Amino acid sequence: MNNIERLRNVEKIMPLCLALFFCRTVFIGYKYLFFLTLVPCVVYSAYYLLKNGIAKPKIGKVLLPLMVIALFFAHFAPLSNVVKESINLLLLLYFVAFADLYFAGEKTEALLKWILLLTMLAGLIAIVRFGLTMLGAPIPLGAKLFEGVGFTLVNDCNFYALFFILSIILSVKFYVNKKTNVRILFVINAISAINIAAVMSRRGYVLFALLVFVLVMLAVFKYRWDKKLLSVSLMPIVFSIIGGTVVCLSFNKIYNEDLSFDEKYKYYKLYTLFDDGVTFSEFDFKQKMKCQPRHDYSIGDNLFHNGDLKCGLEGWNYLPTPHDCIRFNLVATENGDSAIRVTRGCSNGYWQIYYSGRPIIYHKDIIYNLSFSYRVLEGGERPFYVGWGGNDGHGYRNNLPVSITSIDGVWNRCEVLYKFNVDKLNSECFLNSLRAGSTIEVKDISLTCDDTTGLPMYADQLPDSVIHSFFVKEGADTVNYLMNTRTDRWRYALELWQTRYDTKQKIFGQGFKYLEWYGERFWKNPDRHDFPHNPIISSFLYSGIIGGVVYIIFLIASLWLYWKRRKELGIFFIMYLCCMFFSMFSGSSHFSFPLFAFLSFMPFIEYKKDSESMKIIKNQNSI
Repeated sequence: MNNIERLRNVEKIMPLCLALFFCRTVFIGYKYLFFLTLVPCVVYSAYYLLKNGIAKPKIGKVLLPLMVIALFFAHFAPLSNVVKESINLLLLLYFVAFADLYFAGEKTEALLKWILLLTMLAGLIAIVRFGLTMLGAPIPLGAKLFEGVGFTLVNDCNFYALFFILSIILSVKFYVNKKTNVRILFVINAISAINIAAVMSRRGYVLFALLVFVLVMLAVFKYRWDKKLLSVSLMPIVFSIIGGTVVCLSFNKIYNEDLSFDEKYKYYKLYTLFDDGVTFSEFDFKQKMKCQPRHDYSIGDNLFHNGDLKCGLEGWNYLPTPHDCIRFNLVATENGDSAIRVTRGCSNGYWQIYYSGRPIIYHKDIIYNLSFSYRVLEGGERPFYVGWGGNDGHGYRNNLPVSITSIDGVWNRCEVLYKFNVDKLNSECFLNSLRAGSTIEVKDISLTCDDTTGLPMYADQLPDSVIHSFFVKEGADTVNYLMNTRTDRWRYALELWQTRYDTKQKIFGQGFKYLEWYGERFWKNPDRHDFPHNPIISSFLYSGIIGGVVYIIFLIASLWLYWKRRKELGIFFIMYLCCMFFSMFSGSSHFSFPLFAFLSFMPFIEYKKDSESMKIIKNQNSI
């Protein structure tokens, strides 16, 4: 077999490789298969394509999108993301260079089919996983394959739902083109409808986008809808309307002051049926109080149950990081007692150990003494912060001054004193922001206070009305409003532009420093990056007026070229509009959602091909 024939075999799996690259947004397990296919495909095919002169990179006609890439990458600062973004951009450049060979005719359709099939597989996995969770059955490799909570398989429920909207559009396309029958279409739309209705994507724009883009599809393609197609295609819309109505009504009832706690709790269970990641702390406290051990508090007692760890890890927990790089377990020390060992391998995150036992009341003007023994196995002198979560009116207190005393040269005793400015109910407490690459052990954890008046110390000693007053006063952190904190992040971008950018930086940008500023503003931790959730605003922050204007021109040019070729690229145009809508509210940058970046290149490739065809015709006519 000669080299060209080998190359043809390799290129057959390229559509699958790209589909895995995109669909890892809907199921993190696909990323492992993607890396297995990407490396041999790109290296092998690029080598033979160039060696044999089959295709040569011609990027002159796509100068504008390449400028967007260059301006994005010129200021790239956070080293932790360089590898990931390099892979994203490498694949995009590879696609641009060899689009004529790989994405013509049947290979384009193969790519779309793989996206549809992989999304359906993820949807089925989500349904099975949810069922197993409800039954309490163990899920193999759950920590490695599933990042999301509740029904979703990934952390971002919005982009998760987007893939099922795209699947409905693709299934209709294949049905109209006689590539599938109505039964398969029904199954696809049923799986999509269940996932869209159950995922509870924020701000309600999943339903909005679904309705709008079905209408756009009708307007662009002018399909003649038969009754079967109409009924099957409307099914996910009806499911989404029903699911959205249940969610909205339940949410409204939860905050209805005329209802009793027990009545509101029924609606809370309905609201969180599919998504255990959306919680309302008032109800969680009530559930937790029913399950926690009771004891009478005496002056000087440890407010933490199981501070000596004789009951194992009962009452102690941790917040997982996005990449599940925390190891949290109980170990025996050389003295025969127990300690909690925590190892953090990567990523950012809070509360690597926090108290999750009997809910505690923190009273203002009372001094609380938090102390524990610890030793560092890896990670420096003290690679963690100590304190409480939330804001008590005088700022965040998750990194309080500590007093450290050496016990035996290996173990140390850490002590923190703090006086609250307002009454707080069960604020997160203990150890957080453990640095990546660190391993520590802690034991003998104690929380005492100097109260001598006999104040209630636990939430179960308060009536429901008093507990409710805490949450009315403090607000619910998980309120799912239409815009939530998006407008706050957009306004903060303007504040940064006015206060932290000089004239030169406004013109050329200041790189990705703003990620740390956003983390400091919205999470009170510069090590935890955040962003405006709008790629246009981000482009102005990282590459200034020049990059922002170029990016806007690029988006306008993409839309214009898509519209000119809407007959040839209709399905890609609709997918592009869907992705753009979601990206404008959830994207970090143009490249944070790979499918959106990929689709934005499509009309430029067609423009390049059209220009070359016109040049050939012109030369033939001149002859």
